[in-house]
Amino acid sequence: MRFKEINFFIILLIAASILLGLYFLQFSQRIENTNENVENIPKISTFTSYPENFTKKITVLAKLYSEKEITINAEVDGTIKEKKFSIGSMVKKGDVIIAMTDTRKLLQLKEVKDGLSAFKAILDEESKNYKDAISLYDKDIISRSELKSKENLYKKAKSEYDNKEAIYKRILWEFDNLNVKAPFDGYINKFYFDVGQKINSGQSLLQFSNYDKLIGRVSLNSEDLKKIDSSDKKINVIDSSGPTEVKFLGLSKEINKEIFSYLLEFQIDNSEEKFLPGEVVEVELNLEEYNNYFIFPAKAVLNQGNDFYIFYYDNGIAFKEYITPIWIDDQNCAIENLMELSEINIILNGQFNLEDGQPVEILNENY
Repeated sequence: MRFKEINFFIILLIAASILLGLYFLQFSQRIENTNENVENIPKISTFTSYPENFTKKITVLAKLYSEKEITINAEVDGTIKEKKFSIGSMVKKGDVIIAMTDTRKLLQLKEVKDGLSAFKAILDEESKNYKDAISLYDKDIISRSELKSKENLYKKAKSEYDNKEAIYKRILWEFDNLNVKAPFDGYINKFYFDVGQKINSGQSLLQFSNYDKLIGRVSLNSEDLKKIDSSDKKINVIDSSGPTEVKFLGLSKEINKEIFSYLLEFQIDNSEEKFLPGEVVEVELNLEEYNNYFIFPAKAVLNQGNDFYIFYYDNGIAFKEYITPIWIDDQNCAIENLMELSEINIILNGQFNLEDGQPVEILNENY
């Protein structure tokens, strides 16, 4: 009897060992499967975006021109004797830029001036005689015909003197205009003649401009033109010192072009002379205003044919959302906040093989 009990106990112990082994084998497999499932959950990183407003801009190049640029022509004939300033020099209003000479005018001026002095003496004499005749006529010493004769002599002398004076003033004006002066404060851009050359009246002598206000011109296509026309027309010129806001002037068609384009013009207050005529500058133009949009890195966007979509994260799940992106620049894009969310966690890395509704694990803190 005791032998049977021992055998039964041994059999029971063996059965318990087998059951316990099976249990631990199953438990270890479950742990292994669980670990495998955890390892298979996609790892992602996200970017948290909040609703905001922004302005879409474009950057273009513009050429600058002086608002006040003229070509100074010769008023009289002459020969260039001296150029008082070089190209690029700043000249004050009234300063002589070019000195010309004309020997013939100098001789004419001396001759006419001497003749004018002689006619002035005759006029003074005839004026005195006429005044004396008036006095004598009032005293009934001379007749009316004698008074009239003195009056005629005075008028003749006055007419001859006036004619000579007009000739003298004209020659003096021509002589004075042998010196070409600056009409306003400005800069010399170009000379058309050199020292020693003969100049005829009306020929162009130099190009002269003022830098206080500059005009910028930008060529645009019709699509951008329509957007700018309905925008706030804010324009900034970008240089090393930062943006400079400028004044919008208008839009017009460019003519004589094989491809139709449009011209935008703006004005720069250049009193500090930061820019020069002829310079090409970078210009930032506001195109459109966008309100209530999410902005995020463009690399989060995926496409399937012509369709664009993103994945966003919520409570451990990745959700697929088709979008209509607004490309801000090469690095960023925006989507409208149609669901009126307070924020959105956009999956930025690890999104390429995801499926809609798939569990995911965040490895990083939000960007």
